[in-house]
Amino acid sequence: MSTSTDLPLDGIRVLDLTVVWSGPGATALLGDLGAEVVRVEGNDRLSRQVSAKVTKESFEKTGYHGGTYPDKDPGARPYDRSALFNWHARNKLAVCMNLDTPEGHQGFLDLVAVSDVLVENNSNGVLEKLGIGHERLLELNPRLVVARMPPLGMTGPMSNYLGYGPNFNSLVGIAAMDGYEGDEPDSAGENYHMDEASPAGLAFAVLAALWDRESTGRGGLVEFAQAEAVMAEVGEFFLDHQFNDRDPVVRGNSDPWAVQDVLAVQGDDRWVAVTIRDDRDWAALMSVPGLGADARLPGADADGATRRDATTAIRTVLAEWCAAREAEEVVTTLQAVGIPAGEVMSEPQLLEDEHLIARGWWQERSHPSVGTHRYPGQPWRSDDMELAYGRPLPGFGEDNEYIYQDVLGYSQERYDDLVARGLVTDHQLA
Repeated sequence: MSTSTDLPLDGIRVLDLTVVWSGPGATALLGDLGAEVVRVEGNDRLSRQVSAKVTKESFEKTGYHGGTYPDKDPGARPYDRSALFNWHARNKLAVCMNLDTPEGHQGFLDLVAVSDVLVENNSNGVLEKLGIGHERLLELNPRLVVARMPPLGMTGPMSNYLGYGPNFNSLVGIAAMDGYEGDEPDSAGENYHMDEASPAGLAFAVLAALWDRESTGRGGLVEFAQAEAVMAEVGEFFLDHQFNDRDPVVRGNSDPWAVQDVLAVQGDDRWVAVTIRDDRDWAALMSVPGLGADARLPGADADGATRRDATTAIRTVLAEWCAAREAEEVVTTLQAVGIPAGEVMSEPQLLEDEHLIARGWWQERSHPSVGTHRYPGQPWRSDDMELAYGRPLPGFGEDNEYIYQDVLGYSQERYDDLVARGLVTDHQLA
């Protein structure tokens, strides 16, 4: 799948038993680095969170999810066409294996024996119920790196808690500060920060485990508790509570140190983010016509403490100034004097953003299931290697023959028997 033979993970095979966002996002990063990522999917399950029975009439009743198919049409293969799956499906293969059948179970063990990494983020105990817990897998292949992503760890009093990102964000405290300024914590709606924080952390952990394997010759278990990754990103608030008995306030778009906000400008639902970081930014703001002369603002020599004390008044003046102008004028004026400012872009605006286009962020790719579209690029760039960017997604079961016959060495007769019995298909049944 990779476009180069010099990628860091060339020759590494990753088995992907992940669901929803955090796990698939992690394996997408490994695929970007050249690994052969193989999604193992049963045709009797919703491994892509989309039913084969979705129709255009049925999805139109589901709210915003109705817009996640190309042309708002789920088509004949909705499980291939969902944007929620497409965003993390790049550089991956897909093989159909029903792990709850003897044939699928054996096929999976055969695949484990010739693989380097397994990543899964199912509920605790799922692999054990299927007879493929990490002890069994490492016994079969001692060089395997088994990366498991239980939200609250594999042991302990909370290890069996079930939920999604917003549930665990609440448990670890993120949701307690995630609201509009001066309002209740839930006023800004739910967020999925655990799904955003975990992929890069898990990918790094796998890289470290593979590096260690180079020295020891053995793989092992990587236990990546996703909630702990989220807690590390808000560690200062835990310390503030422990040492100062203070809980974080709901700040919305403001900041405890900088003068910062997201402000409405002219137009329907148009907004601009502005940050005054330091004395230089403040002096620059004082040079902007219509702002520096406003008597409600502190003087040009106001220090950081003075600005923090006056943040409400400053942001009120900024809000009035922005409301009288269009986004482009606000951004151009403030950026011209060195003040960080940018429009909060809609999805159509992002597709046309000159900065993203100039950096080659968008990659146009085609697939029979979805047609030709632009896809987001990788989250990093490097001058010394070309990051892999192959198919935008694997169609369900698209790589059955390659995995069963080329990788596992199954005979044509054995493979044809699995197909004839409906155990291996190129389409989802559920």
